[in-house]
Amino acid sequence: MALLEFVMEYKWVLLFYSAVAILIYKNRKKFDFQAKFIALLRTKIGFSFLERQSKKNGSWWKLFGYVAIGAGFIGMIIISVMLVDSLWKLITVPDSPPGVAPIIPGIKIPGSPIFVPLWYGIISLFFVVLVHEAAHGLVAKSHGIPVKSTGIVFFGPLIGAFVEPDEKKLAKKGDVVQYSVFAAGPFSNVVLAVIVALVLNLLITPVYGLVFQSDGFTFEGVQEGYPAEAAGIKPGMVFTEANGAPLKDANEFLKLISVMKPNETLVLNGTNGTFSVTLTKHPEEPYRGYMGVTGLTTHTVLRSDSFAAKAFSEVLVMIATLLKWILILSLGIGLANLLPIGPVDGGRMLLTALQSLFPKEKAELLWRKISMATLLIILLNLFWPAFRWLNSAVMGVFVP
Repeated sequence: MALLEFVMEYKWVLLFYSAVAILIYKNRKKFDFQAKFIALLRTKIGFSFLERQSKKNGSWWKLFGYVAIGAGFIGMIIISVMLVDSLWKLITVPDSPPGVAPIIPGIKIPGSPIFVPLWYGIISLFFVVLVHEAAHGLVAKSHGIPVKSTGIVFFGPLIGAFVEPDEKKLAKKGDVVQYSVFAAGPFSNVVLAVIVALVLNLLITPVYGLVFQSDGFTFEGVQEGYPAEAAGIKPGMVFTEANGAPLKDANEFLKLISVMKPNETLVLNGTNGTFSVTLTKHPEEPYRGYMGVTGLTTHTVLRSDSFAAKAFSEVLVMIATLLKWILILSLGIGLANLLPIGPVDGGRMLLTALQSLFPKEKAELLWRKISMATLLIILLNLFWPAFRWLNSAVMGVFVP
């Protein structure tokens, strides 16, 4: 029954991914398969762009790569600390949400705090990976390293792009050049995220304010087993008052609840009636009150009911939503690629650094150990919530 419900809920998503799989299979002779689930379609697309840019703005792309080195190593430290901190909270804080979760556009993964809509996810992911790979290619070409091919890559059913520098020529370059080529991709994702954030805040948000007006707040998710669920609150309900005070947007509600303590009562009024919520302890900050909701957002309505206003608002919302996912995925992919693990950019930066400090065999041994330790931490982040639930359900023993 559960399988049938899953198929019915995600029928169009499954149909899309099935179509991609069939397309790859029918054209399998054109693809180069790696690790059995990565399919590369090698082309010469973009060669002229890389050549033109590297000649015209080569010095600037070199500078970009040099700046990326420092940012890359700082990012490697940040993402590593975040991973360890996330695992520590999972082990020590009851019901702490996972800091690492797989993402498949269009499919809600149990336990994952984030859901990426299909088309926004596919388009955003392709664009983010395209920028990432183009940065690798531009910095490589600026240092005289040939690009052997470009093209489309499928990570399973997920589409992306790739640029393939000549690895032998790259290996003959100095450490600084290698660092800059490796770090350029993740750094370009961070830069892209910053640019998109500026566009959203300086352009989209002011226009949004001219088209819409706020009339309350809503929650995208309600956590199982917490006071909000017990009170009967559902995702998408719109609220306009809290504890008798009119609230126009999410920020006003956030200010109110941020000073409330456990066991205090929060009374919400909205379009679906009145709800009384007795707050519990915050999972990470026990002195704060917590109701168990996610995705607090401001609810808005159009200022005008005209056809032009409705049409423009739909386009504006689509652009804003796409930019939001480009921002989120760009930052996530940029940081993830700086992990000190295996063949990703951070892992290659780490190996190059170790080889400059130790003999080759010792450097590679250290690199493998660090990679395995990082992989273990990632896997524990992914599966610890499931282990905790299984242990509690089967043995009746809570694992903190």
